[in-house]
Amino acid sequence: MKITLKTFANLKDVIGQKEITIELAPKVVLSDLFDHLFKEYGNDFDRQVKDQLTKELVPFLILVNDKTYRSISDMDKPINDGDVVTIMIPFDGG
Repeated sequence: MKITLKTFANLKDVIGQKEITIELAPKVVLSDLFDHLFKEYGNDFDRQVKDQLTKELVPFLILVNDKTYRSISDMDKPINDGDVVTIMIPFDGG
């Protein structure tokens, strides 16, 4: 199955573009997508979404077709062919 991944700020820099198409096995959940991204983008991706001391996911929002999920509690939510997944990590700026 194919999904569209949208990213912003530092994650966009890690992935190299604002939007990409990713092919995944059928019947996956959000954690499967993140496993794919960890394998594909390595430490650069890991540093953006995990606390580097505890290796736990930091709090951020994930949108699947505009429905909001949380990185800490909703990684077991299914994603389907054609879904648009947006990762929204807070960042400092000014």
